[in-house]
Amino acid sequence: MYWVAVLAGFLGGFLGPLIGVGGGVVIVPILNLSGVEFQTAVAASLFSIAVTSLTSIYNYRRSLSTSLLLRYMAFSVVAAVASAFISVKFSGSWIKLIYGVYLIIIGVVLLLNKRPGRPAPWLGYMLVFIGGFVSSLFGVGGGTIFVPALILVSGMEAKIAAAMSMGVILPTALASTLTYAWLGVLELGLAVFIALGSFVGSFIASRYVMPRLGSSSVKRLFVGYVFAVGVYYLWSNLALALS
Repeated sequence: MYWVAVLAGFLGGFLGPLIGVGGGVVIVPILNLSGVEFQTAVAASLFSIAVTSLTSIYNYRRSLSTSLLLRYMAFSVVAAVASAFISVKFSGSWIKLIYGVYLIIIGVVLLLNKRPGRPAPWLGYMLVFIGGFVSSLFGVGGGTIFVPALILVSGMEAKIAAAMSMGVILPTALASTLTYAWLGVLELGLAVFIALGSFVGSFIASRYVMPRLGSSSVKRLFVGYVFAVGVYYLWSNLALALS
């Protein structure tokens, strides 16, 4: 089982810095399909996401706007803690269905390159709050919401948005992990092995791959990612309903 955890962590860690997501959408399904309970997989994934984001923040530190980052962090952390409590009791397939639809809509909007006619900071904060909530609920880091929020609302380039997203993910993942640990869901041994793989994957991607990518490449990666994950959630929800 632990070699699966290392592999899942590496794949999630490598993917995360390239498109500004925590990699949990890779880690959680691999663990879950390997026989790990869903909530245990989510808690372990969030632990590794904290490691991934910390590594990425160090490598991206010159691209981050500290004041904006701190404000987004506060909104995301509050949502993440609340979501962890709700997740243990009320997580249902209907939430995954909504999340899948949201991702596909975001992919279409980014492809069409539609943005608000004027700056809408309140919308950015609202989306970051939703991202923190979803992050803790599914162990996915929240970057699927943070990145488009920063691109569409704040007008950032995709590469800068990906870096800022990893900054928001760090306290979100830490708060979620601590809450899951307090609720008795976190399996520390599993989480540590995932984190080891995640650290290696994240370091390679953020140090050697990301600097060679342009913003347009990052945006294409992200759009492909949100479509793939959106279809995954819709398909898994449909399969569950038909079974």
